[in-house]
Amino acid sequence: MFKPNRFLPYSRQNINNQDIFEVNEVLKSDFITQGQNIDRFEQNFARYVGAKYAVACATGTAALHLACLSLGINSKSTLATTPITFVASANCGEFLGAKTKFVDIEKDTNCLSASELEKLLKIKKIDLVVVIHFAGHSADMKKIYNLKKKYKFKIIEDACHALGGEYNKTKVGSCFYSDLSTFSFHPVKPITTGEGGMVTTNSKKIYEKLLIFRTHGIHKNSKDFKNKSFAFDKNGNVNRWYYEMSHLGYNYRITDIQASLGNSQLKRLDKFTSTRNKIAKIYNRSFNNNEFITTPSVKENVKHAYHLYTLLVDFKGIKKTRNQVMKELAKFNIGTQVLYIPVFLQPYYKKKYNYKNIQFKNSIEYYNQALSIPLFTSLNRKEIFYIIKKINEVINK
Repeated sequence: MFKPNRFLPYSRQNINNQDIFEVNEVLKSDFITQGQNIDRFEQNFARYVGAKYAVACATGTAALHLACLSLGINSKSTLATTPITFVASANCGEFLGAKTKFVDIEKDTNCLSASELEKLLKIKKIDLVVVIHFAGHSADMKKIYNLKKKYKFKIIEDACHALGGEYNKTKVGSCFYSDLSTFSFHPVKPITTGEGGMVTTNSKKIYEKLLIFRTHGIHKNSKDFKNKSFAFDKNGNVNRWYYEMSHLGYNYRITDIQASLGNSQLKRLDKFTSTRNKIAKIYNRSFNNNEFITTPSVKENVKHAYHLYTLLVDFKGIKKTRNQVMKELAKFNIGTQVLYIPVFLQPYYKKKYNYKNIQFKNSIEYYNQALSIPLFTSLNRKEIFYIIKKINEVINK
């Protein structure tokens, strides 16, 4: 019987010889950071998602922080997001002193529920909604955008899971229904730069703020210089060394090394997305007959990016704990993960806000059943069917 000779994690990067070549070329060049590769990556990325502007940065968390900074989020602001996400989606507002409210998820997509959001909006002024495209499935952005027009809040799409996906035939990241979109290039994400992030927007004003906040709050725009006597010589020429810090910014830059890898990966993104969807279809067919497993659903107007493939498991029905199931599968070299622990249960948020489980029934129900299984582009056919066989054996009476 076939047994894989490697451990199969829930996700991993796909690096080929072209990726390595592109990175080596940068290492042999004059600029390994702050060079043309970053500009090229930003332009190619903006073109791919259909946004006017893209700003590359250090991480997905940095992208969220920069997005909040560019919108003027502060200690007087209130941010709303879903509990089923990585902590950074909520932390980005907390960094700036904003208050955080959580909104329950839809049962079918595990994305932020527009109807639950409106319930909150009726009783509380919300300045910013961070919408999570969970696992690669877009939230219902048209409904949320209509709420934005009615209740006057800003929208950040946390699209870290959804690069390569679509909603209503528009690419996730186009910002058609939002002010900004943010992405992560961590190795488990749709494409990788090792670590890295991106922010997209269609607003020139926001774009210019993102550029300043990314680099210490420093700019070299001579028309905006305040200290004229230092900035210009006697003939009115800009002094070559001169710059000004107009805002309190951060060092959130990405390197040319990372950007070259990102550019190379971006060329294969559509192939990656197609492969992930093919694996997901095999999983769907193969697990649908298991009475203890519920597979992910996809709405008709959505192209799923399948960053994650998450099963909902009836652990009570099989009389096993989730930890038992994960341990059993690990013995077969199959890695699994729980993504995510609801953010309001984290000690920081529990102490500060003291939310109750009853307020987020769908989120708690999801968390109690969630189990993400291996889905990455280098899985071969034998490995896929080995995973299916072992999961069906373990998740059973």
